[in-house]
Amino acid sequence: MPPRIEGQLSDALIKGLSDPAIGIDRVGMVRVFNDEAGVALGIKPEDAIGRKVWEVVTVSELSRAFMAQIKDSNPVTVEQVMVFPNNRLFAVKVQAVRTDKGRNLGAVAVLRDMAGIQKIERGIDQIMSDLNRSISAPLTAIKGCVETLLEGAYNDRTITHRFLQMINDEANRLVRLVMTLERSLADESAHKLNKTKCRLEDLVRSVIDMFVKVAENHHVSLAVEFPENLPWVEVDRALLNKALVNLVDNAVRYTGINNQGQIVITLSQRERTVVIEVKDNGIGIPPEERERIFERFYRGSDEKVANLGGIGLGLPVAADIVKAHGGTIEVSSEEGQGSTFTVVLPIR
Repeated sequence: MPPRIEGQLSDALIKGLSDPAIGIDRVGMVRVFNDEAGVALGIKPEDAIGRKVWEVVTVSELSRAFMAQIKDSNPVTVEQVMVFPNNRLFAVKVQAVRTDKGRNLGAVAVLRDMAGIQKIERGIDQIMSDLNRSISAPLTAIKGCVETLLEGAYNDRTITHRFLQMINDEANRLVRLVMTLERSLADESAHKLNKTKCRLEDLVRSVIDMFVKVAENHHVSLAVEFPENLPWVEVDRALLNKALVNLVDNAVRYTGINNQGQIVITLSQRERTVVIEVKDNGIGIPPEERERIFERFYRGSDEKVANLGGIGLGLPVAADIVKAHGGTIEVSSEEGQGSTFTVVLPIR
């Protein structure tokens, strides 16, 4: 291939790289400097090419790595994370360029932006912090109740009953957390449905019964509304039960913040589907958060919400179960007015 064409191809390849790329000759002159490198270092390519690398590259570690490649007789490729202007992190690889006979031609560096990795790491840190808080809060409450009872409070029947109720409530929180994690971390085979015929009215009533006491403690009323002669449905009863438990648990907790409120679960038929609505008059969901509530591990930024516990898996798990049944789940909400979660399931 003629040198001119080969040079044009090399220039096009470097220019088309999505990562910053910098190349120098054997005397340290910048010969390659693509647009992405200009963004990373805050200098235009035309102002960088033709100058010494230490005049262009403001990151001293990168400059030293370049010089080591062209000065050392047997250079070692440098791979490390470096901090660039505006505190941006890049994974940098600097290596010497040699001819087949070992003649020194210069060195080249390719930079990989680590912003995405940083975001993931921050997300993991937040998840672990939320998980720790969700586990430690009920455990601390249980331990406190047990220690108080052991110190002699068990002699008072009223105190004993109240503390045992608290222990039961906190233990239920842990059980729900474990169930949610178990479902979230299960492999894809867990999505295989074991469908049986059932009546949704019975399933919803059994879910409501689980939350009667918790709702009463928060002065929240629970009600069910459905017409007569709803059709039977074929569903995986255990999985759908988990989805409804997550939805009702979510409604009770977010309505209970105000220490009063109402939750109504409505069943209806719409053409060849059955519709389940879980409606509450709790704190509602801010507009900017509604599109994200079904993301795994996402939790609202409100301080009151953070204090409720949970790690942001309840709604995503419910959505996965509904979708596995061929259904849909949607939310409508007004901040300060409450939320309505609507589940639509097909009728066979």
